[in-house]
Amino acid sequence: MRTRSPGEAFLTADELAEVLRCQPEKVYRLAARGELPSYKVEGRRLFDKDEVAGWLKSRREALRSDAFRRL
Repeated sequence: MRTRSPGEAFLTADELAEVLRCQPEKVYRLAARGELPSYKVEGRRLFDKDEVAGWLKSRREALRSDAFRRL
């Protein structure tokens, strides 16, 4: 298994916006509200890939749970 370098572990807001298929402004808003895990380093917002994957998984599970309750 290859170990990631520190630079490979993080995404910029623009890179994450591409992954999520949304505007970077949406990514910044979610991060500023504390809904999306991020780090601010020297004025740049960075997103840990593993934390984002966990956030997406929790969002998906919440949506499934909500849909199930509506049945």
